[in-house]
Amino acid sequence: MIAAPWGSKLRAGVLGSLTLSLLACTPLRRVVPPEALPQRVVLALDGLDYRDVMAARERGRFAAFHPPARLISTFPSISDIAWHAIFGVYPPAGYQRVHYSTRHNAVLGDALSAIRPIEYEERMDYAFDTKFHHLGAYLISWPVARGEVDSDVERILATRDRRTVYLYNVGPDALQHTRGDVAQYLDHLDLRLTELLQRYRDRTGRTLEVIVLSDHGHNRARDAAFVPVVESLAAHGFVTARTLTRPNDVAFSVDGVTTGFGVFCAPDSVPRVAALLADVRGVDVVTMRDRDSLFTVLRRPAGDSVLRGEVRWRRVAGADQYAYHPIVGDPLALEETVVRMQRDGLLDAEGFASAASWVRHTSTHHYPAAPVRIVHGHAEATRNGAPILVSLDDRYRVGLGMVSVANRMRPLGGTHGALSASNAVGMVMSNGQAPHDDWAVHVREQFGGFDDLLDVHVHQPALAVVEREMLRADRLHRRAWPDLSRLPEAGPVVILSTPVSPERWGGDGARVRVEIRRRDTAADGGTLVRRVVLPLRDAARRADGTQWGWPARQFGLTGLVPGEAYRVHVTLERTADEGDERVVTRVQTLLTVNLRAATDGVPWSY
Repeated sequence: MIAAPWGSKLRAGVLGSLTLSLLACTPLRRVVPPEALPQRVVLALDGLDYRDVMAARERGRFAAFHPPARLISTFPSISDIAWHAIFGVYPPAGYQRVHYSTRHNAVLGDALSAIRPIEYEERMDYAFDTKFHHLGAYLISWPVARGEVDSDVERILATRDRRTVYLYNVGPDALQHTRGDVAQYLDHLDLRLTELLQRYRDRTGRTLEVIVLSDHGHNRARDAAFVPVVESLAAHGFVTARTLTRPNDVAFSVDGVTTGFGVFCAPDSVPRVAALLADVRGVDVVTMRDRDSLFTVLRRPAGDSVLRGEVRWRRVAGADQYAYHPIVGDPLALEETVVRMQRDGLLDAEGFASAASWVRHTSTHHYPAAPVRIVHGHAEATRNGAPILVSLDDRYRVGLGMVSVANRMRPLGGTHGALSASNAVGMVMSNGQAPHDDWAVHVREQFGGFDDLLDVHVHQPALAVVEREMLRADRLHRRAWPDLSRLPEAGPVVILSTPVSPERWGGDGARVRVEIRRRDTAADGGTLVRRVVLPLRDAARRADGTQWGWPARQFGLTGLVPGEAYRVHVTLERTADEGDERVVTRVQTLLTVNLRAATDGVPWSY
């Protein structure tokens, strides 16, 4: 063996050291197997109108996609109820985040409620769900909308071990409301989606399935006038209130600028209020819930008498059926459609047809799928359904709340909410399969049901009082709560949420201590009402251990004084056996929350 010269050894040593130094300074790139990347993307774009996407197609955009189809929104055609319907999430508390609660007989919510995240956003993989992102979108709409799309592409390619990645963007809606350039936005969206598809194919050798959908349209009514709804009702003795205590009190479920909203009043006042609203200049259609299966439709065309019709609803073998009957005139202009449906054998002897039949025959109508959407709006869209729903003419709008204030800081570019197609028709398109016209509640069935939405992530400790039915009836909650046998068949239940499972902290000896005080002038934060200790092992639990459920009675949150405010202090205790005694070895405060008892003495969360 011949030894290398000393100089060669030195050069080799220097080169070796340099190589090691460079390797140490260079981050190692993880090789990601193609199967770890998502196979499908669902991009939920708020407020993107079908007409705008069709115009973009005419400019040659979205060539990789099948022709778009109409996605008919809920009524009112507004985001919170529409997105919950599209994704099959349990109905929200109200039509909007500031809402009237029938349990509390009060308008709930504050100035910031409109920009707080809600459940459909929480179930997205990426939703830009920080409080002030939404507000910023309406103040600097183009930079926010463009930035969302750019971030979407990078986040999709950075996602691992999710078959479907769900993304929600508020930007398109903000652009529409503030006279932004929607064509420019769609050109940018097409550019980045084209790039996404190419980068994905380069990495995986396959095509990424992309589904793009929106929750409603936009009426583009830039010069719409505000309807003096409050003043018009006041002229007839009705007073706007946050709590209904008198026959002439009226509460509105309105937050922001819209053309569709709910109205609440005393049951005996409903027919009178509905008739008065139908007479207000700018109101197009008023619908009224007579009973669970019967709804009245009122419409007064300019210079004409009031037209009146009925929508009927029934459920047969689990399938919903709807009928429309003109009584005085034809308020929904559906008489010819009914004749065609009858001729095609889609109506039974009593005039009932399925939701799919109504959609198929009315997707291009001025009031698309109106019977279906009217029933849903009153009965199923929210946990606090209004007895009266109002749809405005596109030349008018209403506006209250923080979003309305932000909208007034810039010229209005239009809005949505009404029953009419100009407000209600969003879009759905895919590069995987050709979609067909559908309405919000059923569209997910075209794409496998969206069953792989995320479970709600618990960010911070929270306490909620809900119905057990909310957990049992909703497909996503059922998945997250595999065993509900510890909860009663009916009635209120308390859900305690913690970011980290208490099991990891306390084991079998963990228990929850609850202290309930009335918020008054007594010492220690108010008069003590109850103290309760509950072993954690006796609670129902979400599969990941971040939510725990008890009957509200067991938790001490029933039989309270209606309307009274209470402070609930919850601590977690770890206990252990020491001889014949069980002693507390560690205590941690989970939360202190203020609640108000509803009219039945339960502090419901909605």
